[in-house]
Amino acid sequence: MNYKFILFLVFFSILSVAASQAQDIEFGFGAGVANYTGDISPSYKLQNARPAGEIFVRYNPSPAFSLRFGAMIGVIKADETKSDDPFSQRRLAQFVGTVYEASARMEYNFRDYRAMSELNRLSPYVFFGGSVAHIAVNSNYFDNQPNALEIALPIGVGLKYMLAHNYNLGFEFGARPTFTDAIDGMLQDDTIDNVSNVGKFQMTNLFTKDMYYYTGISLSFTINRVVCPTEFR
Repeated sequence: MNYKFILFLVFFSILSVAASQAQDIEFGFGAGVANYTGDISPSYKLQNARPAGEIFVRYNPSPAFSLRFGAMIGVIKADETKSDDPFSQRRLAQFVGTVYEASARMEYNFRDYRAMSELNRLSPYVFFGGSVAHIAVNSNYFDNQPNALEIALPIGVGLKYMLAHNYNLGFEFGARPTFTDAIDGMLQDDTIDNVSNVGKFQMTNLFTKDMYYYTGISLSFTINRVVCPTEFR
């Protein structure tokens, strides 16, 4: 089954319904980088950043709240061959993968930046939501594959700046905590315990789950917006 096709079909179905129903809606796209933390890279490292991009539709029912539906594709990678950690130097695990994500989330804007006043065109925001992702990985270690569709919980922060009445510039950083430990191909399997350990060291952390991230800039265009004359604001 082509899960990538299903994810994008769901996104565009939502987009079509929203376009026919919403009074104030944005269509946008963005570019940035994807990243990962897990057994191979427990901490966030800039050298692991790889290209990513997104498209989205955002519905604005009020100045404070927005609903956003999006699709993202990104490359994730980690490599222990250049690590300074002695255990990592012994294990030498590495992987590369591709994430295809469809998400829905709520955004809270701290300021009414869409009012277009000179002092109020910039607003920080926070967001949270849910997503499903198809993640395909190629690992040099166990080569365990994530489930066909993994669930994640997007959460993050960003900035929005209203360039003009119809154009919005954005920047955001978001994390995707998941419920799997197989994004890097290193899901622990008790049936191969003698293979999955080096000496007395556990090869994977059984108490944490993998995460992936997206950081990027975006540009969106608002349709069906009635602009109120300045003198009536």
